[in-house]
Amino acid sequence: MNPGHIGIKLAWEDCLPLARSAGFEGIDVPVSADTDVKRCQDLLSKNGLRPGGIAIPVGFLGDEKSYRDARAVFPEIIKKSAAIGQTRFFMWIMPFSDELTWKQNFSFHVERLSAAARILAEHDCRLGLEFLGPKKYRTGHKYSFVHTLEQMLDLATAVGPNAGLLLDSWHWHTSLGTVDEILSLTPQQVVYVHVNDAPAGIPVEMQEDLIRCIPGETGVEDLPGFLDALRKVGYDGPVVPEPFCLELNSMSPEDAARRVGDALKKVWLMPALPQVLPAKMKAVATGRKKAWIVELPVPQAQGHEVIVKLHVTPICGSNMGGFLGDAEHVNEGHEGAGEVVAVAQSNRLSVGDRVALAPLNACGRCADCLRGDVIFCRFRPRVYGNFAQYTRVADIMCVKVPDDISYEHASLMGCALGPAFETTKRLCLRPADTVVISGLGPVGLGAVALASWHGTRIIALDPEPYRRDLAKKLGAAEVLDPTLPTCRDALMKVTQGCGVFRGVDCSGKAASERMLIDLAATRAIIAFVGENQDTIPVSPSVDMIRRGLTIIGCWHMNMLDTPELIEFLRRNPAKADLLISHKFGFDRVQEAFDTFASRKTSKVLLLPWK
Repeated sequence: MNPGHIGIKLAWEDCLPLARSAGFEGIDVPVSADTDVKRCQDLLSKNGLRPGGIAIPVGFLGDEKSYRDARAVFPEIIKKSAAIGQTRFFMWIMPFSDELTWKQNFSFHVERLSAAARILAEHDCRLGLEFLGPKKYRTGHKYSFVHTLEQMLDLATAVGPNAGLLLDSWHWHTSLGTVDEILSLTPQQVVYVHVNDAPAGIPVEMQEDLIRCIPGETGVEDLPGFLDALRKVGYDGPVVPEPFCLELNSMSPEDAARRVGDALKKVWLMPALPQVLPAKMKAVATGRKKAWIVELPVPQAQGHEVIVKLHVTPICGSNMGGFLGDAEHVNEGHEGAGEVVAVAQSNRLSVGDRVALAPLNACGRCADCLRGDVIFCRFRPRVYGNFAQYTRVADIMCVKVPDDISYEHASLMGCALGPAFETTKRLCLRPADTVVISGLGPVGLGAVALASWHGTRIIALDPEPYRRDLAKKLGAAEVLDPTLPTCRDALMKVTQGCGVFRGVDCSGKAASERMLIDLAATRAIIAFVGENQDTIPVSPSVDMIRRGLTIIGCWHMNMLDTPELIEFLRRNPAKADLLISHKFGFDRVQEAFDTFASRKTSKVLLLPWK
């Protein structure tokens, strides 16, 4: 027990019987140059308690005078603390600076703390360094500094062989730490431990220091997993509650000690959640017109990521480059829907949530992510791939799916409907409008389905008869073959000679893109959705200024609009069914890609567990 951490304002000697009666096995002993070692030993022995740990003088990181003063008194403090059996010292490290760059700050801390570590080593004592995890600590400061377990280990290693971690569960939680990180440690790397809990209902990036809870009070922190991991790595030092809870300040010292002691006993005895994920999973590899199954490790969630057990993973037109090319591509899918089966430090999702996935991955913290435009994330982390039985993805990329929407329909929220939804939204389609949609792959067919939901008249273009027929079933009023020389004249005819007022190219073909510009009406809006890595000639003056033409690019929808897309799926199950033409289990993956390559399909779904 550390009395100050639980709001007890008594001399440490008066806290000894409180600690014992509350079930604690030890107490942090404050030591100074004037401490009577024999008296401390007798008091601890009388109450059946062991000594815990002690902070090193803060002057070690102060100005030169403070540093010299701290060094002068430190050896005597160490000598007396070690004599009573208290050999673990600690200090917290500020996670920012407004003057020193990371490199300069690192060098400063190594220089100062190495001196402390050397003095401690002379008495077989260790130094634990505490990182401060909350993002809000670093906000508004010029230079960030150490704020994660991994970063603090780097600093401790540079400080000396007797330096390690003061591992605080709240800072571990707010730094998006994981149990796997703790399991990778050695006993020597953990010097001292604090436990507490985090307030419920506050996103992890908004948590503020000194606003915490009693261990196990909210269950926001995975304390059973935290403590179990420490046991597994062989940690044998103090575990000290540090709740900073205002409720305790209003209690009597006896009640406060008992309240925290009982809470610690409860979480101490809780079993860690069992590992529910297998070690290996099936995944899809493609190349040279072949598709086959490989075995990969099941990913582990970190930070604000989750692990999703994929029930559906659609094939996208962009995956066909890997299928038809000469190189081997492993696990390149980027669409899907499934069930959350593991969570690291997400406050947005829980195990058991049904989710649809946005393409790619995102940091969840940049300006684009915070306004819902995750597709434009400027600090995109690694994309793990969805052509597999499990995937690892940021929680911000997941859309919770209600129980009345099937996983198959939910998977359409990726590339089948996501880009099309963004397009129809930005075109501001109305029942009185006519829209021309060129390219009737899954994206174009999704645009037909959504435009028809708006009551807009649709003219759909594609060279494949199968897809033109499907467009008619989805609501297109006219379908045309763009490869015919009469296509342009036919378009002008069906638009009563006015030209294209609203146009969408989903083909990614230069000829189609240019045709929509050529036939655009005055003040038309043309949206490009299909990827074209080449260029087409566009004259800002002739094509745009003098015709009032607006050209927009649509990659994927804003995540804040997903409730409306869910409502489309809820109200239009028949259209959703038409957008899915084929379904294949992983045992028929070659057939699935061959079928999609035939172009006689809408969306082709892979079912990883079939």
